[in-house]
Amino acid sequence: MTELNKEEIGRRISALRKERGYTGEALAERLSVSPQAVSKWENAKCLPETAILPELAEALDCSIDSLLCPKELLILEAVYTDGQTQVPVTRLLNDFVRGSRLEVCVNPSLMGTAIESDRLKILTVKYETSEGIRFSCAVQNEKLILDRKSISYTGERAFQIIGAYYGNEKEFSSCMQKMEHYEFFKWDRIEVNQETFPSNPASDDTEYLTLIYLNEEGIHVISCPENEVIYYGGHGTRLSLRDCSRCILENVSHLIWTEGTEESKLACTWAGALQGALQYMGEPYTYDQIMGMSGACYRVCFTDVWDYSCMDALVAYDYASPLSEAIGYIFRFVERLEKQERKAERRAIMEDLQNGRPVLAINLRVAPEWGIITGYTDNGSRLLCRTYFDREVFDDLEQESGEGQERRLADRRMVFEENGGYLYSDFWPFIILHFGERKDRPSALSILKNSLSTYIGSFRAVSCRGYFQGKEAYRAWIEGLSKEKDFGPENDEESVSRRLSVNDNMLCSLIDARYAASVWLQENVSLVPEDSRERLAGIAGNCRTISDMLSAFRDRVSRPLAWGTANNEGNAFGVFTQELRREQISLLEKALVLEEENCRLAEELLEMP
Repeated sequence: MTELNKEEIGRRISALRKERGYTGEALAERLSVSPQAVSKWENAKCLPETAILPELAEALDCSIDSLLCPKELLILEAVYTDGQTQVPVTRLLNDFVRGSRLEVCVNPSLMGTAIESDRLKILTVKYETSEGIRFSCAVQNEKLILDRKSISYTGERAFQIIGAYYGNEKEFSSCMQKMEHYEFFKWDRIEVNQETFPSNPASDDTEYLTLIYLNEEGIHVISCPENEVIYYGGHGTRLSLRDCSRCILENVSHLIWTEGTEESKLACTWAGALQGALQYMGEPYTYDQIMGMSGACYRVCFTDVWDYSCMDALVAYDYASPLSEAIGYIFRFVERLEKQERKAERRAIMEDLQNGRPVLAINLRVAPEWGIITGYTDNGSRLLCRTYFDREVFDDLEQESGEGQERRLADRRMVFEENGGYLYSDFWPFIILHFGERKDRPSALSILKNSLSTYIGSFRAVSCRGYFQGKEAYRAWIEGLSKEKDFGPENDEESVSRRLSVNDNMLCSLIDARYAASVWLQENVSLVPEDSRERLAGIAGNCRTISDMLSAFRDRVSRPLAWGTANNEGNAFGVFTQELRREQISLLEKALVLEEENCRLAEELLEMP
């Protein structure tokens, strides 16, 4: 009797265990043995007990003979399928292996089963030889031959179509040439119809496009009836027949502004939307961390026309690149598309959503603030979203009066519930942010240094597109507050109220940003050498001082817009008095001194090894 080869048997058990998706511990648990026993088998320390061989063979979907007498050719997985129903035939095919060769005819008799459909039947095989893992396939009534001379595929490419047929089990023909044509154009779908594919003129029955393809997950078969569509997913590495006319990501978190004094107010809608999207994707960064890693926690921006857009995090400075580097995602921005470009972008949004990735965008509803595209309906013609203004829709309807108010409110609530708790986007966004491919993250210390570098860069940045930044923004803001005529009765009340409102929003944004900076920097003090920690703590303390003193001022005098509407004189003039403006100017000058000190400390920290 031939002596059993422990090394070959161990390698066979290890290969089949991994192929079946077992860890050593999981296989041991199924067999009621210790993990050490499985390890000893695989490392050729000993052989499995005779009594356990039937159960081991069952778990690994093979015969006892194929375990104990390994052949040069091992069938790891074999499937007989019509693209819908799958019948595993791994053990059956292993029994037909003779040394390093397999030869079988693909038919129901040999496969031991009949799939009741009129679709083309395919046999797919994943196998292993001394040269590595390979893949092969054969269609019904053809022979599958596996040996050193046969054609096989390694599966090393991210995506590869290796077989394409149009017809049904009665009559079919290869259409690989057509598929190569499709592959050239990189389209995101395949329209299956008789105009595109070579239909049999004698056939009155339903015909199918059957594709056999490889990706990193293995070999697959998909069968699509005529007049339907095959979709590409997984960034072009997967095919599906799923209904892509509607896709909704469930439970994306709400976006809200907060008013707590001991927490960030989430005033930066870009960072808030990023936090919600990343949280959905299993990346639980806090708002303060996103603000800190991006450097948006150091931002201050002003435009002398007193425009609300100066609160947008990305309006003048690139805080996206430092964050992209820090979290390990390649961001892809799409800006201000022409209408004829929307179709391709809509498909890109749909594919991201189909792959479970939310998309960020600005100006989805009510006002140009950042929100999250959370789904779509009607083949992508309508986008669903999460924004900071979702509650206002219902508030406005509830405050309406007149005929039909209750019906409109009920209709809105019904749409809201049917679409996963999301509202439709009112507008096509003018900036869109996609989460692209993953990349390696730098060290925590490198992220901190990049953040401090962004602090210095943004504070000393020159004006961009009419927006002052950093030091220039402070000075322009102070100059704007000093212009008595801009707050006096020579102006119309609407213009004065607008300046008051923008000023309040800027205060809120600055308070929020510096609070986030203080929290994030304090969290990272331990990253720097001990002799540098006092400097970093000093920057954090100065940021907290800026936040606290401006917050106390804002809380005491209330919001400027409220001053304009709740004024005893009944108008906005004289509400934000010269005395109050001078007090704010004084506070901004103190903040500017602290910012200068912070940049000096940041430069010293960047010199550390």
